[in-house]
Amino acid sequence: MTLAARAVVRRVIAIAGGSGSGKSTLAAALLEAMGDDSVALLPIDAYYHDLSHLAPEEREAVNFDHPDALDLDLFTAHIEALRSGRAVECPTYDFATHCRRSETVSIAPRDTILLEGILVACRADLRALIDRLIFVATDVALRRSRRVHRDQHERGRDLASIERFWTRAESTFREWGALAEDGADLIVGGSEDVEVMTQLVVKYLRYNADH
Repeated sequence: MTLAARAVVRRVIAIAGGSGSGKSTLAAALLEAMGDDSVALLPIDAYYHDLSHLAPEEREAVNFDHPDALDLDLFTAHIEALRSGRAVECPTYDFATHCRRSETVSIAPRDTILLEGILVACRADLRALIDRLIFVATDVALRRSRRVHRDQHERGRDLASIERFWTRAESTFREWGALAEDGADLIVGGSEDVEVMTQLVVKYLRYNADH
């Protein structure tokens, strides 16, 4: 057997969906079910541009659900690096201040590279790197209630700020995020119990491992 034939074939699995659909919950459950020794998780939300050069009120005006708010070139480069067997330093982001933190998270390459986020499939070069695209379809009312809870309790935002962000998020999702649903290999219901979703996805990935 040649060296090339023995090389690990890494696959890229992406989880997309609207804001509050349950993408992060599903990704975390898949990581636990499949094991972090075989899965590397790369959340696109870690790749927001640093806005420390802007005044706080100017940061609030940024549409964080638009592709321009993200460093997609770095995100793409990190996917390519992991796929080729090289570790990456994933950025970390402070959502309360909209600034990138100084510390990074070292992510080692694994057999499966798991991407997660609204815009993981918003560009053609990203879609070209994805082997399987999973879309989490969730009722808009449930998604909105989840986002309100998250932004209040995890990101320290008031209701007025949350409403502004939500309105922009939905508008941008219809323009960019819906591309993922159109091209999805598997659609799961985000209102399902996370264990049910996880079992469905794991079964699908195992069946299609060599397809």
